[in-house]
Amino acid sequence: MDYLRNTWYMAAWADDVQPGEIFHRTLLDEPIAFYRRADSAIAALHDRCPHRFVPLHLGRITGDAIQCAYHGLEFDCSGACTRNPHGNIPKAARVKAYAVIERHGVIWIWMGEEAQATPHTIPDFSFMHAVKPSAASRGYLWTESNYKLIADNVMDLSHADFLHPESVGGGAFTRSKPAVEEAGDGLCITWENNNEKALPAYDQYLPQPGQAVDFRTQVHWQAPATMKLDIAIVPTGQPYEQGLLTHNAHIATPETAGTSHYFFWLTRQFLMDDEDVNAKRQAAMLNAFGNQDKPMLREQQMAMGTDDLFGLGPVLLTTDAGAVRARRKLEKMIDGERQAPAQTPT
Repeated sequence: MDYLRNTWYMAAWADDVQPGEIFHRTLLDEPIAFYRRADSAIAALHDRCPHRFVPLHLGRITGDAIQCAYHGLEFDCSGACTRNPHGNIPKAARVKAYAVIERHGVIWIWMGEEAQATPHTIPDFSFMHAVKPSAASRGYLWTESNYKLIADNVMDLSHADFLHPESVGGGAFTRSKPAVEEAGDGLCITWENNNEKALPAYDQYLPQPGQAVDFRTQVHWQAPATMKLDIAIVPTGQPYEQGLLTHNAHIATPETAGTSHYFFWLTRQFLMDDEDVNAKRQAAMLNAFGNQDKPMLREQQMAMGTDDLFGLGPVLLTTDAGAVRARRKLEKMIDGERQAPAQTPT
């Protein structure tokens, strides 16, 4: 399967990688071992010793290196073998090292050539990381579907009216037509709904539950599958800035062609000190993502049997506009990467 390589993928939450421990995860069909150096900076190596191909995560950390558990070879954060207890170090004794950066509570990894990594293009979630813990929550779901299906799911919110009617559905998305706009290298998909019932998960927090509202939902997509979802709900006729505001992230990273790592991050700008609201919101979203979206995506993947949606000749609806454009943009980027010679940025 072809992946976009010269880009940043979310690998893990920062606290998934603890000092003195080796965390391992498969990304884009590549097994990777993550660990913290002595200065606490993150390092990432291909998770396979070149000697007898034992996973490095079975070993232990020695200073800034990983020692293979089988024969004791040690590899530093550059991938070079720094110690062979059995004699001279063979020239071929090295493993691939990845550019990896910890930023705003997230570990980002560059899956292309390390020398081509561009730290300034890492998605900016600083505003979400700054929210107090009582107004933020997050989660991770291993999902048996291609990562592009997760992105499709977030970019076509009309599914919420049918799959999540008790929480973030209710019919309003189906009654509106999304507007899709270019946003730099990405896309912005906007739903505007006026004089509607509030989404069930939000109605209880209105000044008068049950009152008519205007609400705007925007999904900001950035390749390969990083999405920021903003929701604003306000009593009809009032400015959005005075309503219920939430900023959320949905990030999908491929594990294999048919499995993905799905990270979600929820924040809100109302009742920010209320821990009970946080717990209720987290529970509702875990139910929607884990008990409704995840099984549906698994069944969809099994029925498709491929990651090539367009090759199956799907019937497309107006609500597919954002997801289709995102897929086309991603395909173009992958094709361009495949055809272009590798270059090191100046």
